[in-house]
Amino acid sequence: MIQGAVNIALILLVISIALSFYRLARGPSTPDRIIAADNIATNLTGVFALFAIQTGEKVLIIAVVALTILSFVATAVYAKFLERRQIIE
Repeated sequence: MIQGAVNIALILLVISIALSFYRLARGPSTPDRIIAADNIATNLTGVFALFAIQTGEKVLIIAVVALTILSFVATAVYAKFLERRQIIE
């Protein structure tokens, strides 16, 4: 039962990543592209977590944590840039 749910979730995440790549390539504005990149990172986090469940590899959980932190920092830096038009004060 768990393997079936993991496989369905992986398929849905891959579809979501593909749609986000389309928005990343065609996005009419830079914020659209940044949100698409953040969505890709979030979905990749889900893919890594599902692979960790499927394979039982604990190393993938470390990759999930690292990718989550990196994605959060990148989004926060871009939000600060949009607000002040500079990253370093």
